[in-house]
Amino acid sequence: MSIRLSPVFSDGMVLQRDDDITVRGISAPGETVKINFGGADFLAKAGEDGGWACFMGKFPASGERREMRITSETDEIVIRDILTGDVWLCSGQSNMELALDRARHNYPDEMAASDAMLRQLRVPQVYNFNAPTSGLELPECAWEAFSPETAPNFTAVGYFFAKKLRERFKIPVGLLACAVGGTPVAAWMSRPTLEKLNLRDEVAEADDLAKNPGRIGRTLRDYELYESDYHKRLDEADEGVKCGWHAENRDDGDWETVPLCESVGGAGAYWYRRTFDVPPELSGAQAVIFLGTALDMDEVYLNGEKIGTAYYRYPPREYKFTLPEGKMTLAARLLCFNAPGGFTAGKNHFIATENGCVDLSGLWKRRLGTAFEEKKPQTFFAYKPTGLFNGMISPLLEYAVKGVIWYQGESDAHAPERYGEKMRALISDWREGWRDENMPFLLTQLAYYGGEGDNGWEALRAQQKQCLRLKNTGLAAAYDLGEYNDLHPQNKRDVGERLARLAARLAYGETAPPNMFEMY
Repeated sequence: MSIRLSPVFSDGMVLQRDDDITVRGISAPGETVKINFGGADFLAKAGEDGGWACFMGKFPASGERREMRITSETDEIVIRDILTGDVWLCSGQSNMELALDRARHNYPDEMAASDAMLRQLRVPQVYNFNAPTSGLELPECAWEAFSPETAPNFTAVGYFFAKKLRERFKIPVGLLACAVGGTPVAAWMSRPTLEKLNLRDEVAEADDLAKNPGRIGRTLRDYELYESDYHKRLDEADEGVKCGWHAENRDDGDWETVPLCESVGGAGAYWYRRTFDVPPELSGAQAVIFLGTALDMDEVYLNGEKIGTAYYRYPPREYKFTLPEGKMTLAARLLCFNAPGGFTAGKNHFIATENGCVDLSGLWKRRLGTAFEEKKPQTFFAYKPTGLFNGMISPLLEYAVKGVIWYQGESDAHAPERYGEKMRALISDWREGWRDENMPFLLTQLAYYGGEGDNGWEALRAQQKQCLRLKNTGLAAAYDLGEYNDLHPQNKRDVGERLARLAARLAYGETAPPNMFEMY
């Protein structure tokens, strides 16, 4: 029988230094398993179900690339390129998940850098409502060392956090990137923790999904059919699609003239056009058009040919193309699913080349293709209580870590009243799961966003401070790093470095006093 391990135990992994390392796996029932690592042999005996656990003790930090040879009576596997250093779990929602690629224009030097001692494993996004799962149930995933090829996939906050630790402490750092955009805190909590807090609605919802697993598949299939039909009907109703408003020579003389970012008032399809002369020095140049973000979906055409599309509100609209000679016509079809919508004000709108730029921030022609019904909201099961704890956190509990950095809360701002209580319970639960009551847990304050008003964000920030009642917790300030028109502010360097300064005090014993950006 083949030896099976959690995919976290794989080539390129970083093992947590100075912590008890345990490797668990499955092989043939009753057989002896031997692990050779660091010049020593360790033995384990498989039980009747084939499961075994090999306790290997502690190892100091080392940048030496070593092998782990695991041998049974029927099989042998070798894990290569292993480092020993500090492993940090990077969890939360989209601002932790956000990859360095989304901030690449801010950090061109980082995109070209390499560091073989800084590694990441992206944990597959899996939810489960039946029970906590083991590492053996985790889908395939792989460790990657930081390089120009892998940099785009690294969590941006995690990368800058790890880079600062690498500079300061000169040891390998591994990141477990374990974040899912849009998730409320309850998705990351275990069922017993929800019960302790008497969160009856959340417990009932998790139990209902566990008892009716077929509902998930049916809901997903039904929405896929609904969405396909919605877009089909929207396309059929859109005069712009019928009449080819994307075409290069379309007459738009009777269209209204508006600023690109003037808000649209209702759901439907809106068409934008702009014709201008290409400067001779830019003719034939490779170019990128930047149109910021938009609500909700867009298709962009150059002289009648589609050059790009984005399907939802958050991704920056950046589309590559070749500038023609002479005149050129840009056309954009904006689909607004829930009013109000439009292109986001305050973003930069231009065409960039190596030899110059073309400003697109002026007036555009606009015409309504069709008004339409608002789109029904989609059910995201990853947001449901216990699902991500069972599917993503539980499989990692057998893998030793140094601590946790956390960026989450936006999705709980609509009901912030018990957020601090929930987070303290989550922290205590995760510490129990990793068998470390002092495990550092470092949170990120919600950044400023969008005028806020009475949307619960400031109340949630106050709740975040309540987590500091627990020992070995810290809160990195980020309010000043926000952008009024973007839920995902681009300055991830300062976030990561502020978390690293907290880690230096709470996890590494430095005694310098905190500054204005740190609370613990």
